[in-house]
Amino acid sequence: MDDPLNNLEAVPNEASQDPALPPEPEPLAEPVRDIVPVFSVHQEPMADRRAEVIAMYADAAARRRGFLHNLYLLLGLTLAAFILASWILVRVDSPFGMFSTGPQETVRAQLRALDHGELRPAYDMFSARYRGQVSFDTWHELFVTHWRMFHADVVRSESPAQSGGGVTLEIYLHSADDRDYRARFLLIRSDGRWWIDDVHWEQEPDEREISRT
Repeated sequence: MDDPLNNLEAVPNEASQDPALPPEPEPLAEPVRDIVPVFSVHQEPMADRRAEVIAMYADAAARRRGFLHNLYLLLGLTLAAFILASWILVRVDSPFGMFSTGPQETVRAQLRALDHGELRPAYDMFSARYRGQVSFDTWHELFVTHWRMFHADVVRSESPAQSGGGVTLEIYLHSADDRDYRARFLLIRSDGRWWIDDVHWEQEPDEREISRT
């Protein structure tokens, strides 16, 4: 008969385990894998980003072209207005030169006033001697009677010539009555300025009539 004291395999070895120690952990069925957190980041495709940059530069170029177009248009209109204004101003002034002064300036000013129908300013450019001999009413009646003659475009002018104590200036004009005239101005200097002391208008021969004869 077997001795239970000698049968070590029949009795579990409970005394061999220290009750103060915690029990050994049971092995897991499967090894624990490392868990890596995955963050979802939305990234724009490179093609979309490139298209956005190209569109931005194209829009800036279009705005630049529009600005330059408007600038050139404004400059063109300004230049056209300047040319038109210059043409109007030199319609009478051009034969005298743009920067002419002295007796030519006085004659130019009176012709401009006559062309615009400004009779009083034109009359005030005569000398005191002339105004003493010809009243404004008489001169006004003369203008009204021959207004088409005084409404004229200057064709050319001669150089001023000394005449006694004054200056003589001859102007060639084409009037509204479709005739050519020569106006001879005598100017004197007094009180620091030039005055028209006398003026004579003469009709030039019609070259068409001369060619017919």
